[in-house]
Amino acid sequence: MKDKVIGVLITFVLAGFIFFSGMDTRVLGDPLEVYQVYLNGEKIGLIDSKDDLLALIDEEQTQTKEKYNVDKVYPPDGLSIEKVYTYDDNIVDANTIYNKIKDIEPFTISGYIVTINYAGAEGSIVNRSEGEESKTIYILNKNDIYNSLHDVAAAFIGEDEIKNYQNNTQVKITDTGENLTSIYFEESISVKEALISTKDKIITNESDLTQYLMFGTTDTQDTYTVKDGEDLQTIADEHNLNIKELLIANPKYSSSKVLLTAGEIVNVGLINPLISVSYYKTVVEDMTVQYQTDYTYDASQYSDYQATTTAGQNGITRVTENVKYTNGAIQSLFVTNKNVLVESINEVVTKGTKSYSGGTYNTGYNNTYNPGKLNWYWPTTTPYMIMSGFEWRWGSHHDGIDISGCGSGSPIYSSTNGVVVDSNTGCANKGWYGSQCGGEFGNYVKILTTDGTYNIIYGHMLQNIEVSTGDTVTRGQLIGHMGSSGSSTGTHLHFEIDLVSSGQAINPCKVLTC
Repeated sequence: MKDKVIGVLITFVLAGFIFFSGMDTRVLGDPLEVYQVYLNGEKIGLIDSKDDLLALIDEEQTQTKEKYNVDKVYPPDGLSIEKVYTYDDNIVDANTIYNKIKDIEPFTISGYIVTINYAGAEGSIVNRSEGEESKTIYILNKNDIYNSLHDVAAAFIGEDEIKNYQNNTQVKITDTGENLTSIYFEESISVKEALISTKDKIITNESDLTQYLMFGTTDTQDTYTVKDGEDLQTIADEHNLNIKELLIANPKYSSSKVLLTAGEIVNVGLINPLISVSYYKTVVEDMTVQYQTDYTYDASQYSDYQATTTAGQNGITRVTENVKYTNGAIQSLFVTNKNVLVESINEVVTKGTKSYSGGTYNTGYNNTYNPGKLNWYWPTTTPYMIMSGFEWRWGSHHDGIDISGCGSGSPIYSSTNGVVVDSNTGCANKGWYGSQCGGEFGNYVKILTTDGTYNIIYGHMLQNIEVSTGDTVTRGQLIGHMGSSGSSTGTHLHFEIDLVSSGQAINPCKVLTC
């Protein structure tokens, strides 16, 4: 009996196995090969043809094709389509999926991503947000970026100069002249082919790309209609631009001296380049060395006596310079050779000190301060170059002159008699800019002239300043050494003269012979 029970159970189990196995085969069958569509990681449906969905997107997006002048449109960035095997038979058509995604995420088109990397570009002088290490630009045509980079370089350097440099056809320097020796971009620029979302700003042509690289925007720039008798310098002054900036924004003009016709349209937009075009030139020029004026005193002559006892004569020195320009402005200048052609002779002026009432006046200093133009002393050695004048520069006014060419560590002299009213020696790092670094001027000296009329600022010096706050200084006295501290891109002296009465800066070249 026991054996019979076991046999029945075994038979029952086997029969059950056959029954359930047969039911599984009959109900499930083979799994379906379909495609799961995801949008931003979420499932939005199953379709049986990936190609049908892609074709439908391309077919329906006619407006996108017309707007960007492209032949094909692709799915959104967040859309992914994966092959799956499933028993789920809830399959939808491509049109259903398209209608779900068309108003949620923008579609993509084929193009190129241009990345301008600012990190590590020490010579970069572009205006960018604090901490911004790169700029991304989306374009459709790869050649546009190469052509636009050339156009930007040509705006700063000149098309003919670039062509002669590339073809090795520059005129050889015999006596004086200049030659390009290198051209490059401070930032690294990469170009990568990719699908670009139509939600991004896509630049579709070379002209707009060039403008974007030059002005930081594709918006229409301000223009000015020329009136009778106007010239480029007048127009630049009226729009707070310096003449170099105006010429860069208007490459059609070869110089500031071109004759304008009433009705001409001039671009007066402020350039705001996204890239730094740097180039070096070897420059050989004959520089005028202005004579200085020295004073002697004669106790036998009355105090109203003044006579030139030695006539001054300017000298001429032929100077060879290695000059670095970035975006049209001089960033550094090194004199590599000097050849004196004509020696300068200092003027000597003798002044009387005898009083009509007897005795003599106390001159106070060997070179008594006098506000007359010829009594100012040039603050650097010669020869020198004015890197930047008293002018508008990059949208703000430069309130002094930048003097270069004398070399790091070269002497800086006080231009007048006076008292040191402020100074800073806390800036150890070249080009560093911060409050503990004296702000934009870096290591500097501020001197109040003896008549109380002017404050004179000597900026960007090395740390080994020779005077301290409260010191009395004389005309021509050594006060420091040329450097590149503070907000500075190269060795030079920032020389600024401010009126004490108003704090307003005046052009130093109005009192000095620049």
